[in-house]
Amino acid sequence: MPIDVLKIDRSFVVHMLESKKHHAIIRTIIALANSLDLAVIAEGVETAEQLNALAELGCQYAQGYLISRPATAERATEILQGGKLGHHGLR
Repeated sequence: MPIDVLKIDRSFVVHMLESKKHHAIIRTIIALANSLDLAVIAEGVETAEQLNALAELGCQYAQGYLISRPATAERATEILQGGKLGHHGLR
């Protein structure tokens, strides 16, 4: 099975700003993904501080309540077509 994206679990993201251990784990996951030519997406991003810290570490994408609350497929299509979310790739 081909793999092209590595996802960082919310359980690490939620504590990344308070815990050196979680921050180091995230940094290591991103380094591993980069060495394997994989994209990285962090899930559970809830604050701008988390988003900024992830971007500084080289995380390319994020998902979580900061970006959008859960939506139906129809609502997500409306949001994306209307450009309401803006650019949330972190590159």
